[in-house]
Amino acid sequence: MLKVRSILLTLLFCMAIVSYANSGNGLHSDAVVISNDLVLGQNYPNPAKNKTDIQIQVSSNAVLRIYNILGKQVEEINISAGTKVITLDVSDYQDGIYLYSLEFGTEKVTKRMTVKK
Repeated sequence: MLKVRSILLTLLFCMAIVSYANSGNGLHSDAVVISNDLVLGQNYPNPAKNKTDIQIQVSSNAVLRIYNILGKQVEEINISAGTKVITLDVSDYQDGIYLYSLEFGTEKVTKRMTVKK
């Protein structure tokens, strides 16, 4: 339980510290920009019902991981370089809060989404 709590606190800390708007990259204004190599947008719609879109920009291959609120990974998607919109099918997810993390090399950015049916 301590490990889950530590992961959640780390993720929430990252969300609070690194978030700022970047209106010049074509992504939503609430996108998190870590560097020119890594941008993660807020999912839309949020809360999600069946599907949700996540805007991503990476300069090389990356991994998008989705975690439930207990820290259990529920999905992993390999992302190729470029700017794109990932459509995530959440129809099998239970109602609740999920965290999604984009990992690129040693950099990682995390955002929160809600699933409500």
